[in-house]
Amino acid sequence: MLARILLFIFIAYVVYLVLRVYWSARKVNRDSGFMDNRKVDEMVLDPQCQTYLPKGEAIHQDGNYFCSRECAKLFLSR
Repeated sequence: MLARILLFIFIAYVVYLVLRVYWSARKVNRDSGFMDNRKVDEMVLDPQCQTYLPKGEAIHQDGNYFCSRECAKLFLSR
Protein backbone atom coordinates (compact mmCIF):
# COMPACT_ATOMS: atom_id res chain seq x y z
CA MET A 1 0.00 0.00 0.00
CA LEU A 2 2.81 2.42 0.87
CA ALA A 3 4.59 1.54 -2.38
CA ARG A 4 1.50 2.56 -4.39
CA ILE A 5 1.26 5.91 -2.60
CA LEU A 6 4.96 6.60 -3.19
CA LEU A 7 4.61 5.60 -6.86
CA PHE A 8 1.61 7.94 -7.25
CA ILE A 9 3.54 10.82 -5.64
CA PHE A 10 6.53 10.16 -7.91
CA ILE A 11 4.37 10.10 -11.07
CA ALA A 12 2.58 13.29 -10.00
CA TYR A 13 5.94 15.00 -9.41
CA VAL A 14 7.24 13.98 -12.86
CA VAL A 15 4.04 15.29 -14.50
CA TYR A 16 4.43 18.55 -12.56
CA LEU A 17 8.03 18.97 -13.80
CA VAL A 18 7.06 18.29 -17.41
CA LEU A 19 4.21 20.80 -17.27
CA ARG A 20 6.43 23.41 -15.62
CA VAL A 21 9.04 23.12 -18.40
CA TYR A 22 6.29 23.28 -21.04
CA TRP A 23 4.71 26.42 -19.53
CA SER A 24 8.03 28.22 -19.13
CA ALA A 25 9.00 27.43 -22.74
CA ARG A 26 5.68 28.80 -23.99
CA LYS A 27 6.12 31.96 -21.93
CA VAL A 28 9.62 32.59 -23.32
CA ASN A 29 8.44 32.10 -26.93
CA ARG A 30 5.42 34.34 -26.44
CA ASP A 31 7.32 37.12 -24.64
CA SER A 32 10.35 37.32 -26.90
CA GLY A 33 8.64 36.95 -30.27
CA PHE A 34 10.37 35.72 -33.38
CA MET A 35 11.13 38.96 -35.18
CA ASP A 36 11.78 41.10 -32.09
CA ASN A 37 15.29 39.73 -31.52
CA ARG A 38 16.50 40.12 -35.08
CA LYS A 39 17.83 43.31 -36.58
CA VAL A 40 16.29 43.90 -39.99
CA ASP A 41 18.47 45.85 -42.40
CA GLU A 42 17.21 47.66 -45.50
CA MET A 43 18.09 45.95 -48.78
CA VAL A 44 19.76 47.98 -51.54
CA LEU A 45 20.33 47.22 -55.23
CA ASP A 46 23.79 47.13 -56.74
CA PRO A 47 23.37 48.91 -60.11
CA GLN A 48 26.28 47.03 -61.69
CA CYS A 49 25.47 43.38 -61.01
CA GLN A 50 21.77 43.87 -60.14
CA THR A 51 21.94 42.03 -56.81
CA TYR A 52 20.31 43.02 -53.54
CA LEU A 53 22.32 43.13 -50.35
CA PRO A 54 21.85 44.51 -46.81
CA LYS A 55 22.60 48.21 -46.63
CA GLY A 56 24.97 47.65 -43.72
CA GLU A 57 27.18 45.37 -45.86
CA ALA A 58 27.14 47.54 -48.99
CA ILE A 59 29.83 49.92 -50.18
CA HIS A 60 28.39 53.43 -50.60
CA GLN A 61 29.99 55.44 -53.35
CA ASP A 62 28.71 58.42 -55.38
CA GLY A 63 25.12 57.93 -54.18
CA ASN A 64 24.98 54.23 -55.10
CA TYR A 65 25.43 51.04 -53.11
CA PHE A 66 27.67 48.28 -54.40
CA CYS A 67 28.37 44.70 -53.32
CA SER A 68 32.12 45.04 -53.91
CA ARG A 69 34.80 47.54 -54.87
CA GLU A 70 35.09 45.84 -58.28
CA CYS A 71 31.40 46.47 -59.06
CA ALA A 72 31.77 50.10 -57.96
CA LYS A 73 34.85 50.56 -60.13
CA LEU A 74 33.17 49.01 -63.21
CA PHE A 75 29.99 51.04 -62.78
CA LEU A 76 31.75 54.36 -62.17
CA SER A 77 34.13 53.87 -65.11
CA ARG A 78 31.25 54.01 -67.63
